[in-house]
Amino acid sequence: MMHRFFVEPSFLQGDLAELPADTAHQVRNVLRMSPGDRLLLLDNQGWQVEAELVEATRRQVTVRLLERSPAVGEPTRHVTLYQSLLKKGNFEWVLQKGTELGISRFVPLITERTVISERTLKPTKLARWQRIVTEAAEQCRRARIPQLAPAQTFAEALASQPPDTLGLIPALSATTPLTTFLTDLPAHVAFFIGPEGGFSPTEVSQAQANGLLAVTLGLRTLRAETAAIAAAALLFLHEQPQ
Repeated sequence: MMHRFFVEPSFLQGDLAELPADTAHQVRNVLRMSPGDRLLLLDNQGWQVEAELVEATRRQVTVRLLERSPAVGEPTRHVTLYQSLLKKGNFEWVLQKGTELGISRFVPLITERTVISERTLKPTKLARWQRIVTEAAEQCRRARIPQLAPAQTFAEALASQPPDTLGLIPALSATTPLTTFLTDLPAHVAFFIGPEGGFSPTEVSQAQANGLLAVTLGLRTLRAETAAIAAAALLFLHEQPQ
């Protein structure tokens, strides 16, 4: 199985290409690949190029571009996760596992009970999150890197819902199982996951007033990060291969 790397489309022009610094480091120092080894380069726009390593020196890593073909591995359904900001590494865990399951877009969410309420996230944190979703997309053989949107308040997120999107909000007060909707899901789905203390009753009411459907994920109370991954797994349960 060839190693996969996302690169800017501009690197995939011509017959020979010099890999960007971060990818070159992975190829040369981490994977210790040798001339003649094959790798797969993806442009994050739906195309992939098989390449052969030509030279790996301390100054540069050069590959020969071979066969270009459509990339596969993307879900047929576009799912957006509005994930309330969580403490420690839990949010990063959701980013990684959500990418593996097929989430197309992540939106950090600020709610009434969110412990972390940074409206403007630090560039170093955003860069780390971007690296997490990129590496997860490479590892699980996706064709595109999920989008990572700026943080939004709960009200902003509700107001930005497209009319053709099915909005779901798991809530402890809900009685309708999420599984009720799994056999007839539209092409665009958004689901909201609360913070450690869950959504407030006011937020659930606001969500329903804006057209979101309150659902339950089962009989037990799940941690926020568990709820996100459980819901994502269910939403892709009946996914058909490309």
